[in-house]
Amino acid sequence: MKISTKFHELLDNRNLVSKKLLLFVAFLVISYTQAQNILIVDNNVNVDTTPTHMYSTFPAAVTAAVNGDIIYVQPSINNYGSVTINKEVTVYGNGHTPELNSGRRASFGHITISASNVKLSGVEALVNTNVNISGTQSNITIENCKVFNIIMNLANANNIIIQGNIIDNNVTLNANNLFSVNITINNNFFNSVPVNGLANFNSSTIFNNNIVTFNGSTVQSFFSTPTDLVAQNNIFVFTSIFDGSFWQSGGTPTIFNNCISHSYNGITLGLLNGTGNFDNTNPQFVSIPAGTNPTFDVLNDYNIGSGSLGTDGNNVGLYNGFYDFDMRGYPTLLPYLTEMTISNNMVPAGANLSVNLKANANKTN
Repeated sequence: MKISTKFHELLDNRNLVSKKLLLFVAFLVISYTQAQNILIVDNNVNVDTTPTHMYSTFPAAVTAAVNGDIIYVQPSINNYGSVTINKEVTVYGNGHTPELNSGRRASFGHITISASNVKLSGVEALVNTNVNISGTQSNITIENCKVFNIIMNLANANNIIIQGNIIDNNVTLNANNLFSVNITINNNFFNSVPVNGLANFNSSTIFNNNIVTFNGSTVQSFFSTPTDLVAQNNIFVFTSIFDGSFWQSGGTPTIFNNCISHSYNGITLGLLNGTGNFDNTNPQFVSIPAGTNPTFDVLNDYNIGSGSLGTDGNNVGLYNGFYDFDMRGYPTLLPYLTEMTISNNMVPAGANLSVNLKANANKTN
């Protein structure tokens, strides 16, 4: 798709200091968001934030938003800091590993979600930060993001969806997890789960089609105090001396169905409790470094060898189930840029740039 449009108010990084432009990719999808207000957050230098829909800080945009609004956060060399989302809004970034913008993305520190009906998609939460979901909340989705920790301090929460993310550390429910229902954790890549890093899941928690890497020791576990958890179609791979003697600590025995377990250290793992599992089976990822390093990289291919079928009859892992995993974290429903060409890059101050864009339609789920 090619379109030409006018751009303003963003500095060119080289010598076009007087020529300003701002790329509103968000408006390519205006047709399906007409009922909501669209707010733009951009903390890049020399961006004109005088229009009523433009903000230089995320808190200012949230303050101005009303329930149902959409907030687009522009890629930036600077992160947007720690923020609180206390209204029913949808927040879109440009993906956690975008192809353009020199890899710049919408990055945050700690993110606290304290409202229901919130969607967070295509953003990055920095290393050693938390995405906190607090209070009695319902209908929250975190998808296509790259985050460090997700901590759910919930009471009587319902319908929390965590899908399609890169999670570098843990996902934890608090001690009131028995009163929180319908927590869906599917099609995520857990980059390096710490000891007891998957905590307090219950019988209504869906934990399906994830890849979980673990680097703990022999006597440590990664599921902590689960209650009647059933985990299906997951791949558990280990780069440590873990031997599977303790798949969990406390709780009731987790049931694993149609899951793969494999140690890249050649250690024979303890059998998974359940049926249809592929114990001590190399998933044969199509492309990972040296065939032994499953750490997430956007250039790797985590499709698996044939013969490992999940409960739905498809291969287990990221790319099956009911969600379409995106390696770069592009938000679903939004198009994403693949090429941008400026045809008149030397123009007088205040004049218009002529720009051709190419974009691909993203997948929908």
